[in-house]
Amino acid sequence: MADCLHMFRGYRVPPATVEAVKQAIIDTPRCVDIKALKELVQPSLVAVDPWPTTSRAQAAARAVESFLFDASRAGLVKRRTNGWKFPYWWRVNEPSGAECR
Repeated sequence: MADCLHMFRGYRVPPATVEAVKQAIIDTPRCVDIKALKELVQPSLVAVDPWPTTSRAQAAARAVESFLFDASRAGLVKRRTNGWKFPYWWRVNEPSGAECR
């Protein structure tokens, strides 16, 4: 069961990459750079049983969304919108003891 926890559209994210993404989110001072997180995840994806119409980029995007959701549940980031209603993720000013689950 633990092997399939980080499966996105047939691609598996290795545990080392998961920890690297979580640490990158924790180390972010303000606005989370989603493009950089996708570039961190995409090369390390392992194809297990990819969906026929899914690319590695799409799987990496879903993985980053999941990691950001986990970070928001942990109270590390919040989703905000700008004047044109474009959403972005912003790091919450929390005590340094906060961590992703």
